[in-house]
Amino acid sequence: MTGGDVVERIHDATQQIQTADRRLGGGALYGSVSTYLATQVAPQLVVPAAGVSARQLFAAAASVTGIAGWMAHDTGDDRAARGYFDRALRLSLSGDVDALTANACASMAHLAVEHGQPVDGMRMAEKGLQRVRGAQDALRLEARLHAMRARAFAQLGDRAACVEALEASQRSLDLAVGSGHARWIAGFDEGALASEAALSFLHLGEVGEAEACAREAIRLRSNDDRVRSLVFARITLASVLVRTARVQEAAIVGTEVCAAAGSLTSGRAVAKLGALGMALRSAPVSAERAEFLAAAASVTGARRSGIDESWPI
Repeated sequence: MTGGDVVERIHDATQQIQTADRRLGGGALYGSVSTYLATQVAPQLVVPAAGVSARQLFAAAASVTGIAGWMAHDTGDDRAARGYFDRALRLSLSGDVDALTANACASMAHLAVEHGQPVDGMRMAEKGLQRVRGAQDALRLEARLHAMRARAFAQLGDRAACVEALEASQRSLDLAVGSGHARWIAGFDEGALASEAALSFLHLGEVGEAEACAREAIRLRSNDDRVRSLVFARITLASVLVRTARVQEAAIVGTEVCAAAGSLTSGRAVAKLGALGMALRSAPVSAERAEFLAAAASVTGARRSGIDESWPI
């Protein structure tokens, strides 16, 4: 790429990529984004186009690198995701872009709690909050970081701190109404918070709260293009229903998930469906259970790999 509008072209590309990713899943575009990052974005850091600031180029590179990390995570390759998030953090620090540094912290905090490392997740979320306070139009990112703190507190069994973090996330979202969006940062909204809250309460064993939050996430996601988020919210609801011995309802929801997951290329969705299938194998025999197990058996994919214990912050 050449010309003074290089950064704007990268920004336009990231917006299109993120829109497609929400509908199709990370696996559909992961290879293309990795190639784009290596062949188009990275060379700009070595030989930048004339008239383009280094800070803007580092910001663009950090954004695309973070997106590649999320796609790697969605395909099930968390070792690669961990590496991408690490590099996104370092690129954002090189460009001195607080919002992108905080965003990288939020991504790594998510990965940590997904792998049952709540202390690491907490530390990275708090580092992100230190950075995000100096960023412009970053209230939605602040809300996401508080939600990651809530997930970590839930895993540590601290209900009071978990609820406090969820309330802080909601306050940040309330303040964000009518405000702008930080450049390069993907949005975090009420649907995302409801999903994180459902997972938090499920981990705490508060199935009533978890079910209410999961149903709210489904309601909010049913009217937008975030197919993958809707799938995950339904899987969380099914997990709650299994926990409360409502296995026929869980099987019906699971079958709906299998139908929707057919349009996604998401290793994470497949892994979660596999876990749901294992939970329902020992359930009483029913037509609903049999239909779900048959649908789930037709969905194949790789499970997530492990990640290194060491984190850059």
